[in-house]
Amino acid sequence: MVTAAVLAGGSGTRMGAEVPKQFLEINGKSLLLRSIEAFVRNQNVDNIIVAVGDAFFEYTKQLIEAKVSSEKEIQVIVGGKTRSDTLFNVLEFMNKKGMSENSIVLTHDAVRPFITDRIINDNIAAAEKYSACNTVIPATDTILVSSDGQFIDSVPPRSTVYHAQTPQSFNAKRLYELCKGLPDEVFASLTDGCSVFTVCNERVYLVRGEEYNIKITYPEDIKRAENIAVQYFDNK
Repeated sequence: MVTAAVLAGGSGTRMGAEVPKQFLEINGKSLLLRSIEAFVRNQNVDNIIVAVGDAFFEYTKQLIEAKVSSEKEIQVIVGGKTRSDTLFNVLEFMNKKGMSENSIVLTHDAVRPFITDRIINDNIAAAEKYSACNTVIPATDTILVSSDGQFIDSVPPRSTVYHAQTPQSFNAKRLYELCKGLPDEVFASLTDGCSVFTVCNERVYLVRGEEYNIKITYPEDIKRAENIAVQYFDNK
């Protein structure tokens, strides 16, 4: 069973909009619906979980029912206060529904609306083989490390540095076990599933992403997203 978990619990404060940014529209369609529909179209994804903030739970259910046509089961659940809490809520929900040893979960930011079949399929294959993977693109700029924000501590070789995207994908049962095995204070400090694997000294495979698999964070990202939608997605 392959489950896509679309994480849509963010408040989007950096966007400065009246609604969370996952509900903002690009060329007439919301970021959230674009992300969901990518997994609806993919033949290797069996079902979809959408995790949202409590205040937008009913709105999200109604939006999906009205706008998404799919034979796949799409379930909306309430996320947590943090991304790690939301991830755990997804895993708890999957466990209650019946999580097998081979269950795969793809966790994806709702505000990355330009996910492709190729990335999804590569994530599924890598999660099945390695138990954990992260979508990435190589860094093209030099990355500086500074612990105090004032002086450079180190300059890692650019060939070893990558920009993380999503999906991040996992053997769901293994991720669930690792999450439950961590002390509360350690788990609370982690930001995603790959951090859980890494802190537990387990390997995370790298899947190549795409330059246009961008995360919509700031108002200036909207125009870029509109151009990407027209160039690569909406005119197909």
